[in-house]
Amino acid sequence: MTTEIELRNIQKWFGSNQVIKDFNLTIAPHEFIVMLGQSGCGKTTTLRAIAGLETIDDGDILIDGEPVQHLKCSDRDIAMVFQSFSLYPHMTVYENIAFPLRATRMGKADIDKAVKEIARILQISDLLDKRPSALSGGDMQRVAIGRALVRQPKAMLMDEPIGALDAKLREQMRAEIKRLHVKQGSTTVYVTHDQVEAMSLADRIVIMHDGKLQQVGRPEEVYLHPANLFVAQFVGSPVMNVADIDIGTADSATEIRLQGSEKGFAFGDAALTGIRRDAPVALGIRPEAVLLSHSKSNDHLSAVTTNIEPLGSHDIVDVKIGGQTLRARTESGFVAGEGQEVWVNLDPEQAHFFDRESGLSLRKAQ
Repeated sequence: MTTEIELRNIQKWFGSNQVIKDFNLTIAPHEFIVMLGQSGCGKTTTLRAIAGLETIDDGDILIDGEPVQHLKCSDRDIAMVFQSFSLYPHMTVYENIAFPLRATRMGKADIDKAVKEIARILQISDLLDKRPSALSGGDMQRVAIGRALVRQPKAMLMDEPIGALDAKLREQMRAEIKRLHVKQGSTTVYVTHDQVEAMSLADRIVIMHDGKLQQVGRPEEVYLHPANLFVAQFVGSPVMNVADIDIGTADSATEIRLQGSEKGFAFGDAALTGIRRDAPVALGIRPEAVLLSHSKSNDHLSAVTTNIEPLGSHDIVDVKIGGQTLRARTESGFVAGEGQEVWVNLDPEQAHFFDRESGLSLRKAQ
């Protein structure tokens, strides 16, 4: 089944509060879209509007080219999975999955075939006779997904479906959901505030903030080419370093000086092509592009470590340059402790520049 979903200029108000603002998005058939943003940004309201659980105040919602915003939820042929499992406690797993099919008066033999097939796909065939109280959280969510998928809906909508699970189960369920999507080939829209889920699951990520669409792109696009400061600092952990800078010249070479620092980092002119040197510019640089050394070098600046976060596979080291602090990613144990002098350089290839007033990306350095 191929299903395209299109949102055109969607507007939604709750009283005097506009929660969705001029929202436009086209979701291709078979695509796995993840809507990512902070709590209250409008992503769940957008999902519920697609499902028909919320009405919109203006705009169009189209499924396979047909407007559906005036149709009831039950007439849109869309399934939704919530964070709460919402299983019927008095029914077995088999009966929970079969419930939506019985509501359509499907024949008993066809129901049995459909339930057993979806249970096989979800690897819960051995649980069909159990009640929800005997299941783990991960198994209950599998049952909830099975109940949604068993009637083969046009699209699957998921609202933070694994948010209530512990870390290990979330990791397992991410892999299960992705595997299921690939196997079923359904059009899927998934809401989360967890960027790890977004990066690992999505064909494209839709980033929202304050009811507005900020950026749409493949996971690597939103990470490597953030459209604005919000995206730059929302995607990635630790967040991107952002520092106000002055662009000047020293010894006939262009350099980037962090405000409050007497010395700067040498950047080639090519890295700053198109950047106005008298404009209010912020530098964005991810921790992996902040390069630390124990050896003094002409192209490195002296800095002092102020904090170290050991994370097992690597450390996050804070260094103070002038009045500003940058976070660097290093190998484990690279810095022994706080207060140690190190030498810092920045990778111009991984630098980003933003307009300090609008927050918009000026251009990624080449």
